[in-house]
Amino acid sequence: MSALDLNAIEETLRAEIEGDVIVSVDADAAQPGFTVAAERMTEVALVLRDSFGFDRLLNVAGIDHEGFDDKGKGKHRKIAQYAEDGTVEPVTDPATADFGVAYHVQNLSTKAMIVLKVRVPRDDAKVATVSSVWPTANWGERETYDMYGIEFTGHPDLRRLLLPEDWVGHPLRKDYEMPARYHDVPLEGLPLAVREAQQIDGGDGE
Repeated sequence: MSALDLNAIEETLRAEIEGDVIVSVDADAAQPGFTVAAERMTEVALVLRDSFGFDRLLNVAGIDHEGFDDKGKGKHRKIAQYAEDGTVEPVTDPATADFGVAYHVQNLSTKAMIVLKVRVPRDDAKVATVSSVWPTANWGERETYDMYGIEFTGHPDLRRLLLPEDWVGHPLRKDYEMPARYHDVPLEGLPLAVREAQQIDGGDGE
């Protein structure tokens, strides 16, 4: 997408949506687009669909910015999992960084693509849903809620998608601590190499 196209979209968004809507124009990104105010996402989606023909939502992706600076630089922080003996690795350093959501959308007629991003504080992670504009967002936003705990305000059916409703926590947060048990079922996870070693040490049962 050309800079001229981005300029036209930016001008239209600012003209049609009152208040601060655009945080930044990401013209030089590998996939150009905008970072917008999280609470204005529904309005932004409507303008993109109705004024510019972006009628297909390709993907919704959650982001945990912990370990990275504002430019995406830094050291990736590993999510705590299970130790080699199968016990839970404790989280000793709670995360504080923002969450983000990226929406990849396309104009089916022209094949133009654009990325919309939002960034929200970790302790108040809320984004206006786009499910009323792009119905496929229903599933993507539910998965993002399930994995990151980001709330999509106005979503018609915001509940877990992959995990059971009573699961504690959100596994793709970088400060997520793996559970040791679920409903009294032990969840200790032994790496494949450890399991293979135990099988070798235990012999073939003869």
